[in-house]
Amino acid sequence: MLEFFQYTSPTQIIGGSPGFLKDASPELEAFAGLRAGVVTDTVIARLGFFQSVIESLEDAGIVIADIFRDVPQDSELSVVQRVADEFQQADVNLLVAVGGGSVIDTAKATNILLTHTGQLHEYQGAQTLTEPVLPLVAVPTTVGTGSEVTMVSVISDKADARKLTFVDKALAPTLAILDPAATFTLPVRMVAATAMDAFTHAIEAYVDIEHSPFSDAMAVAAGSAIHQHLKTALQNEQFEDARAELQIASTMAGIAFNHSMVGIVHALAHSLGGVCHVPHGEANSLMLVEGLICNAEVVPDRIAEFGIRTGLIQRSDASVEELAGATIERVAGMRELAGHLAELPLSLESAGVKESDLDLLVQRAQEDGAMVYNPKFVEPDEILQMYQKVMKR
Repeated sequence: MLEFFQYTSPTQIIGGSPGFLKDASPELEAFAGLRAGVVTDTVIARLGFFQSVIESLEDAGIVIADIFRDVPQDSELSVVQRVADEFQQADVNLLVAVGGGSVIDTAKATNILLTHTGQLHEYQGAQTLTEPVLPLVAVPTTVGTGSEVTMVSVISDKADARKLTFVDKALAPTLAILDPAATFTLPVRMVAATAMDAFTHAIEAYVDIEHSPFSDAMAVAAGSAIHQHLKTALQNEQFEDARAELQIASTMAGIAFNHSMVGIVHALAHSLGGVCHVPHGEANSLMLVEGLICNAEVVPDRIAEFGIRTGLIQRSDASVEELAGATIERVAGMRELAGHLAELPLSLESAGVKESDLDLLVQRAQEDGAMVYNPKFVEPDEILQMYQKVMKR
């Protein structure tokens, strides 16, 4: 029995059938009269779905004060500053994020700058905010971020080749809107990468040291759904129901890791993103198996339980270590499936990582805050070995 745990999920979540966003006005009317700063990227801004979001906001009596359309795939400090400068001039008092993890994390970080003095990097770490923040509505358009329900924002510091993490209860969005239609135009590679990101959220939430029965339930439900629906979601047709299931699973995995945090896999992935600009979902997919092998040395029971409860493996008389190994083999199979159907990279080399990057990668991974929640203390030599094993696979 756990000695102590706590669990909160402050974000209101609404969802429905594809296109239901046009009926979301009753929930959005809580923000009527406010001046919205909308954050998105150039791809999403061109889609009809984005226009539906704008129309729903206006129907609810929300003023569109400004739209920032230029969030990159891997948002950075200078981008957040640009958004904050624009929105301050527009007298924004409501934030709306329409996009994937980079977009939603940019909106969260912007919220800090709009409500606090000083530079953004001064607020990295946990529970550093001292002032109330603006309400934030998040409309996720991928099947992997989970940021629509978390208190976490991750922003790149390109000058220092690292990812900065901001964790504060105040950063959790006020409202998350899940419309499956947002996922239907996603490229297959993006579906695969973000689904593997969500699966990583689920399994790391389950094995990390801060887990509880509540986060476990969300992690298992998410992992089971992703395992069940991933292949269909990556098909070229008749994928709608599967992607809708993955969208919900992503949010469940977000709720899970918002409580128990993530571990070694995310530390390795954050380093790959900060140093080599590997997209986050692809980085997690690349390093997931090695991270599980590492943690199987100390928590094989948790990995085996996750495998059994999600349907990855069957319960048997095999040892806990053997069941954990079987679970990891099935996870490797999911990664191979995603690589085959969506052309995700299966080695660091194919993702653009060079041998000369390894020393800095190890340093940045070792420094990453996710390491605090990992069940095993990982030495620098072990981190290097994990990267080397995936380098030319």
